[in-house]
Amino acid sequence: MTIPVQRAADPRANAVTNLREARMALDEGRPGDALESAEKAVAAFSWLDDAEGVAQSVLAQSVALGKRGLLPGALDTIDRVQQIASANRHALLQAWCSFSRAVVELRLDSRERSLHSLARALGLAELTGDAELTGSILFEQANLMRTQYHEHCMVRAEATRCSPDGEPCVRKLRRAEALCAQVRDKWKNLDEPVRMARVNLLLAHVRLDLGELDRALRSCQRADQLLAGRERPVLRAELLMARARVNGARGRTVDQVRQLTQAAELAMSCLAREVAVRAHGALSVAHERSGQLGAALHHARAQLEQYRLWELQEGRDLLRMREHDLSARLVEQLAHHRFEPRRENTVVRAPRHEPSLRTSSSAEQVNRRIARALAAGLTKRGIEVLRRVAGGASTTAIAQELELSPKTVQNHLQRIYRTIGVRDRAGAAVWWLDLVDDSTG
Repeated sequence: MTIPVQRAADPRANAVTNLREARMALDEGRPGDALESAEKAVAAFSWLDDAEGVAQSVLAQSVALGKRGLLPGALDTIDRVQQIASANRHALLQAWCSFSRAVVELRLDSRERSLHSLARALGLAELTGDAELTGSILFEQANLMRTQYHEHCMVRAEATRCSPDGEPCVRKLRRAEALCAQVRDKWKNLDEPVRMARVNLLLAHVRLDLGELDRALRSCQRADQLLAGRERPVLRAELLMARARVNGARGRTVDQVRQLTQAAELAMSCLAREVAVRAHGALSVAHERSGQLGAALHHARAQLEQYRLWELQEGRDLLRMREHDLSARLVEQLAHHRFEPRRENTVVRAPRHEPSLRTSSSAEQVNRRIARALAAGLTKRGIEVLRRVAGGASTTAIAQELELSPKTVQNHLQRIYRTIGVRDRAGAAVWWLDLVDDSTG
């Protein structure tokens, strides 16, 4: 019987896709998903012997750890990658290190330190000409500027009994608006509509803070167009909340409540607890202002319940992250790699041919087999077992070599059979050895 084999996917493309998904998950407040994508990227880049790709994936993993509360470990890992990047004079990787540190420092409520790290990252990113990273840095700066508006200007307004939209506060918002325009200029050629939707949503909130409702609505409409046909429930919920703010400012309470209710339901359906907390909080305020105290109390309780579930979710993710934290070990491996300083904007390009990075044709075949196995859904341990099965090793030999029990190896084999659609060891060996060359259809 012939075993159907899918064409091997491009291992570098898979690695880059997983890295981008990790970063997008971090942007959307899903550090648990970000960790999973970062782990896949780490595995793929490790097989490719791409030190820069591994380093950037480790940074994404560290930010995910930091966002869930493992702050000392996250900052320590970032610092160690920074030292390696500095020793190799790798400006782009240094920029990513400073940016990652800034994001984690925000979790520590260290705003001034975060702004300093962002400024350093921006200088390095502009030096390398990386439009994606430069836009990300400017986006965080704009977000921080808006946060400072809400924190500092509201305090000043209460202290001086003046309107919160005084001249200093307006300058902060105008600066945030200008930064958003710069972000759009940097990202417009990347062909990533989801990123453009994010910056338009931030711009909508900035314009709402300025009281410019028509311009805010136009930003919401642009974000809606960019998200058309894309499964991004978190951003959809954020868009509904921005539209609800517009309707609330115009006194359309019914529309405001309807959109906030949709946002809360959408956020809860995809377990985006942080967004759900904000949506129920806004619903409680909206009902209170309209005199519906019973509904306001209901959503206040729902907000507390979602916050409790959010904390439980963070706790579960934290335990899983502690168990799967590969950062320290991978950084040790990175210390033995030699980085080549580059000016390329992404890690998509193949590594330059240097003696330390050259591989034989057999190694290239193994890399392609591994890429196909990763694309099929096998774990790294599963691949290790499958490679030994294809080499003719017995269950006992595999167990001894991998320091596992024979029963554990059998469990791995059963999962492998189900994943790749074969019935026995012979089918698994054929699946592994039946390599499809990239040049064939």
